Amino acid sequence: MAGDPTEEAIGRAMAAQRAGDFAVAEEALRQALQIDPRHPMVRNNLAALMARRGAAAEALDMLDMLVADEPGYASAHLNRAHALLELNRREDAIRAFHAVVALEPDHIDAHRALGFQWLALGDRDRSLDHFARTYDLRRGEGRIGIAERSLRNASAEKLKHDSDLFRHLPPRARDGQRFEMLARLYDGVAAELADGVVDLTDEQLDTLGPDYNTAIHMVDAPEIFSGAINPALDTAAVQGAWDAAQTGVVAVDDLLTPKALALLQRFLTESTIWHDFTHIGGFVATYLEDGFACPLVLQIADEFRAALPELLGPHPLTQAWAFKALSGDRPIDIHADDAAVSLNFWVTPDAANRNPDTGGLIVYRAPPPPDWPIADYDADKAR
Repeated sequence: MAGDPTEEAIGRAMAAQRAGDFAVAEEALRQALQIDPRHPMVRNNLAALMARRGAAAEALDMLDMLVADEPGYASAHLNRAHALLELNRREDAIRAFHAVVALEPDHIDAHRALGFQWLALGDRDRSLDHFARTYDLRRGEGRIGIAERSLRNASAEKLKHDSDLFRHLPPRARDGQRFEMLARLYDGVAAELADGVVDLTDEQLDTLGPDYNTAIHMVDAPEIFSGAINPALDTAAVQGAWDAAQTGVVAVDDLLTPKALALLQRFLTESTIWHDFTHIGGFVATYLEDGFACPLVLQIADEFRAALPELLGPHPLTQAWAFKALSGDRPIDIHADDAAVSLNFWVTPDAANRNPDTGGLIVYRAPPPPDWPIADYDADKAR
């Protein structure tokens, strides 16, 4: 209500947080808490902000009291789970995330978090269950609208990519003439679109059909019983090279077994999981929570971490993705990945590699100065 001091303080906090001034936001929330010490949203938002600013233990105390008072407050359970993670209490955090989905079975952020946390504990089956749930909530029969924009817009490049994928499916996967018909429909709509990403008309959406930008065709990529990581990989040499390197860059050849590489390539070339076409111009992408998660990918992540315990053991996977170029003349711009360790591997088939001597990745060995934050390092190309 207008003039209510608690609401005014909350408004100031929200404005400060949008502006990135977290100290001012925290002060405003503390003022609101003084006015109304039991206000659930104030307590929840303040605790979340405190955890973000490094006071996770204090935040957890506040959230423990809040969920005791408001056991049905899903957002408080979610923030409590994140605070527990900050305190390295992973198993307690998993229980808190499960409390969220018990209250809200369609809570996509909690399912996504559980996918990563179960993977960190080595339980790939449970991890995959939750990633499958996030995918269904995004693009399946149970979708909740979180990916709605990408289901209603397109680019000519994206549609041509999909039509090309349809046409290159093996004959056994053709489902009669279905995929050839889809390819023609996609090409027809692509010819109508202006450059860039555009909103589709209702008529264009009807032409593409209800399955546009969903899991129209999926290739199974099961775990490989004999292992996915090359057993001949000299992990001691990899660790030694990492320890000796001054730049934190190590090249590894033949990371996967031939069987694992072939299966991964087939999964990536024949599955309609390339739903993101706006993140980087000229590329499509897929992420664990949006189609990329499969038994083989999780096996690779888990086995590689186990193979290099000193290097990767302390660092559970925080995200995995794949990018595919839509043309051969536009590389991804210079950028830095925000991670303790970033694993990039090139899976382009040899026949499609225009530079077989080096592959398609350029790694710059010069680290940024210590006073450059990652966001600024990415943004300021002149430096």
